[in-house]
Amino acid sequence: MTEQDNDIEMVPQKLAEEQVKLIIKRLAMLYHYTGEVLVERYGEEQGQELLAEIIRRYGVEVGTSTREKVEALGLTVTAGNFNTGADLPKWGWESDKIVCEDGVERGRIISCPLADYWKEHGSEKLGRIYCKVDEVKFETYNGTRCRHLKNVLDGDDYCLFDIKE
Repeated sequence: MTEQDNDIEMVPQKLAEEQVKLIIKRLAMLYHYTGEVLVERYGEEQGQELLAEIIRRYGVEVGTSTREKVEALGLTVTAGNFNTGADLPKWGWESDKIVCEDGVERGRIISCPLADYWKEHGSEKLGRIYCKVDEVKFETYNGTRCRHLKNVLDGDDYCLFDIKE
């Protein structure tokens, strides 16, 4: 055990969640203003295209990194093992799984602090571009198709994903 190990402080989960949400809000702010400046500087169409390319590259990095983590654990690179690669923090988003009308169990995001910020600041359209990261990261990870069947930035009550290998 090192001296540094002795300095580890345990914090209550609620405090940890609050700290994670702070950094998520900062990410949402950075993205909002990045998108706003790109649109102001280059016009709506080109600004949104640039933002989409940024998100595409970001998604490729996330998908690649997730795949490498899953492989390093000796696991098969399947959609079911995607979250084992720790794509996002454990806290910050409220999620669950629901069985849809077609009988398929799907992941649902009930609360997204990114979307909350973007809705508060009227940047749903730019935020929706960010959500494309989900499609890109799964495609890069192992060719899995991911679609948003519902999205709070489109006015839905929650985000609902259709993920198929």
